[in-house]
Amino acid sequence: MAGATSADAAGEGFLSLRGLTKRYGGFAAVDDLSLDIGKGELVAFLGPSGCGKTTSLRMIAGLIEASAGRIAVDGRDLTHVPTYERDMGMVFQSYALFPHMSVAGNLAFGLEMRKLARAEIERRVREALALVHLEALGDRKPAQLSGGQQQRVALARALVIRPSILLLDEPLSNLDAKLRDDMRAEIRDIQTRLKATTIFVTHDQMEALTMCDRVAVMNRGRLEQLGTPEDLYERPASAFVATFVGRINRIEATAEGDVVRLGGEALRAARSAHGPVELMVRPHRIEMSAGAAAPPQAQDGPRNMLSGRVARSVFAGDLQHYEVEAAGRLLSVERSTVSHEPPLRPGEAVTLSWRVADTFMFERAS
Repeated sequence: MAGATSADAAGEGFLSLRGLTKRYGGFAAVDDLSLDIGKGELVAFLGPSGCGKTTSLRMIAGLIEASAGRIAVDGRDLTHVPTYERDMGMVFQSYALFPHMSVAGNLAFGLEMRKLARAEIERRVREALALVHLEALGDRKPAQLSGGQQQRVALARALVIRPSILLLDEPLSNLDAKLRDDMRAEIRDIQTRLKATTIFVTHDQMEALTMCDRVAVMNRGRLEQLGTPEDLYERPASAFVATFVGRINRIEATAEGDVVRLGGEALRAARSAHGPVELMVRPHRIEMSAGAAAPPQAQDGPRNMLSGRVARSVFAGDLQHYEVEAAGRLLSVERSTVSHEPPLRPGEAVTLSWRVADTFMFERAS
């Protein structure tokens, strides 16, 4: 990474977490979290409710005291440093704007607490409003703004102090779907232009995959996998990551090396195992053809095949969703509607085919 800091050169990230833990009695909300985030990088903390992602963010911000571990920024230990001395900007899920202040007043508040000169405060407020395209709304109160505008004000308030790290706690969860899509792109654009080191907490896999450089998937207080969106989607390290990141079929079976027994069918996996396993394949990676005859082999490596019958067909705009009975199970299949072919009907015989390389396999308890 260009412009490495002293911490980067020492082998740590600009933000470094080591063994970060938060316990409430005997319960570990966050358990031994260790990771590094580079300067200017946007990393998502992704996981279901209760997985520890927001608790981790609040420990980084200093809003919650860590039970154990270390938090460092650019080599400086901040574990026991008060929140107001950590040089971090935070956008809360509820935005937490001051209702009695104008938009400009909300932005100026943090600068006034830092005792900047009035001219400098006014200049920074103007720049921050321009950054989020709210130049004409500085005199309005938060109640006079739409949800999207309030979200922009909260983002501008966090950025106006020019923090070393920006922390975003599910800032898009209160917006409707279309506005959420627009704000994803806007936040990513601002973060890229400012080269702001950012942590984005979300339970929405689409936000994590489309916005972030890397994603930390958390489950039950622990880090399951840290990697690029492509790493998580194409090379999940655990069954939890495979199922949480993207849609997937889960098939219980028994492995004998790289051969997997599924009822009377034999499938192949990309690695070997023995005993009870769970096979997984994503619905859009399954090719489906009408009839019982096997489709011609593709030139992309060995494939698995199953015969089945369509149980259900649902039109969903750009995709046609199918449920197919095959080998005594229901498998989800997705086909693009771009060809405008008539959908297959329930009861029709079909052949399913997918690459062995697209078959994930994880051991399961006996």
